[in-house]
Amino acid sequence: MPDNLVTVRRALISVSDKTGLDALGRSLHAAGVEIISTGGTRKYLEDRQIPVTPIEKVTGNPEAFGGRMKTISFEMMSAILFRRGADDAEAEKLGIAPVDLVVCNLYPFEKTAQETEDEALLIENIDIGGVTLIRAAAKNHAAVCVMTDPAQYGALAQNGTGGIVTALSERKNFALSAFRHTARYDAAIAGRFEMLQRNAGNDDILHTPLLTAETAEVLRYGENPQQKAWVYKDPFAPQGLAHSVPLQGKALSYNNLLDADAAWRAAQDLALVSDGSDVAVIVKHLNPCGAACSKISARDALENAWRGDPVSAFGGIICLTSPCTEDVAAFLSDKFIEIILAPAFDDAALAVFAKKKNLRVMISPPAEKSAPFMLRAISGGVLVQQEDFGADEKFEIVTRKKFDATQKNAAQFGIMAAKHLRSNAIALVQENAEGGVSLIGAGPGNPNRLVSTVQAIEKARENGYDDLSRAVLVSDAFFPFPDNVELAAEHGLRFIVQPGGSVRDDAVIAACDAAGIAMAFTGRRHFRH
Repeated sequence: MPDNLVTVRRALISVSDKTGLDALGRSLHAAGVEIISTGGTRKYLEDRQIPVTPIEKVTGNPEAFGGRMKTISFEMMSAILFRRGADDAEAEKLGIAPVDLVVCNLYPFEKTAQETEDEALLIENIDIGGVTLIRAAAKNHAAVCVMTDPAQYGALAQNGTGGIVTALSERKNFALSAFRHTARYDAAIAGRFEMLQRNAGNDDILHTPLLTAETAEVLRYGENPQQKAWVYKDPFAPQGLAHSVPLQGKALSYNNLLDADAAWRAAQDLALVSDGSDVAVIVKHLNPCGAACSKISARDALENAWRGDPVSAFGGIICLTSPCTEDVAAFLSDKFIEIILAPAFDDAALAVFAKKKNLRVMISPPAEKSAPFMLRAISGGVLVQQEDFGADEKFEIVTRKKFDATQKNAAQFGIMAAKHLRSNAIALVQENAEGGVSLIGAGPGNPNRLVSTVQAIEKARENGYDDLSRAVLVSDAFFPFPDNVELAAEHGLRFIVQPGGSVRDDAVIAACDAAGIAMAFTGRRHFRH
């Protein structure tokens, strides 16, 4: 027999998931393989009249401590780990017979962790012996085959005499799967205990998403057709956007997921400062091109958001903070959009959307209660930071002219809108007669902040806002020079909000006072790269 083939004469089976175990056990028994087994697995096989050698007979020790000690022993680990051809004499002297096949999957920690935060129950679902068996067999894959997934059982092949053999190429593949299996298992345990710590108030504990082959889903392509792409789904964030399945429409693309997440995050933040009003956000290429809140209805909010940039809204992603009604769907019936997210959709709205077969209709995730960690790849590593979460508390008016209640209300909305534009970002917002607020002009993503200001003003003019005296200009970062103030004054703007913190703050404040502009400092920058 070629060196890369190993005949299976002895197998250890210890599984939590019994799928396919009946057929596997019968196949091994028919091939003359001695099956060693433990606890529930042993009982399962014996109940089906499949002969089993109890592991206690191999180890010489009983199962103990409520099942915490079963498989870990010198005898069992030696049978898996000793090097065939190099350690044979020592193994024989010690009375160690080889195990050629290990079939093992682990206590269902992930499933348990999704169902409970009971720490005692979680701890009892941390597998120790199984992980040890799997890693030992995977390490010695030159001679031992390890299987961790019932889908692998069919790969066991018979030789010409009816025995079962494994090839080295298969054992290598199964070893890789085994190491991935245990890596995911340990990461799942660490991830759950990270989240428990964070839920207990320890915000410095980093939750690392579980990124393994099993959590990955292939996407059609990346940002462009020439790029491959995947989405990794964190099992400990099962309500997150990555797990969302559209109620209708095409599969989500890489760009769809990015834009949908951006729209949802912006809507979530804007809702914090909208006093229970309906919020609508429209995103294109990660930037809100429309945003509004309304005290009247979700449709009114959406109509006002759409007016913020009706050209850019074409093909955009919409997120609502209120349930989507037939009235909202009717407004969109003659418009092309890629995705609409809302907490719920009534049947009449879904009936309208059903006529637009490619439109993705999605239930939005629940609001987050604390700042999540954000990951971003760079060459040779990953950057991690907390999301810029929540509303600004400081609103210090630093000029002679003051804000009235109307402009202050609009300013809070504008701060959140600017926060979700790419830097350098300028947002122009204005309150309407009904008390709602709209983004009337946006200037995102320019290296020169003055260019962003020009862009936002031009967009407001395009949208029919000729009088900007009631509008509020919000900057995501401080003004390093008075030039933005001077430009704002030329176009009739009278209210500005920015973080402050420039060495030239005094000059900027003086320029505001000279132009009769009210300006407030928030003390918080909102860069978004």
